[in-house]
Amino acid sequence: MAAQVGFKYNRLARLWLADERINQCREDGGLTGHDTLIIGAVYKDNVWLSLWVDTGVGGVAIASAFRSDGSIDFVELYRQQPYVSKLSQKQVGEIFQSVFNDPTQINIKS
Repeated sequence: MAAQVGFKYNRLARLWLADERINQCREDGGLTGHDTLIIGAVYKDNVWLSLWVDTGVGGVAIASAFRSDGSIDFVELYRQQPYVSKLSQKQVGEIFQSVFNDPTQINIKS
């Protein structure tokens, strides 16, 4: 997905959601197994995060943000997807703020 849109990253984490319907479509009587991912970059003086739905053959961007400017850029295409349930803007903000408060949550594990 990162190569698809041409950005560099140094952090990748899977997000576990309490509501298993979020970012899933109905398929063959069940739900798809889409993952929700945080793709980001930690710099010396800033943190950039993007939130994605991994559909297995590509991805759908949800939003992105830099810690330094405090604003979140939401992607309209996400709102148009036929997911059973979607993350709200408030939920996305809470996810980003949690990681901005402690970027070590998305450190690459060795």
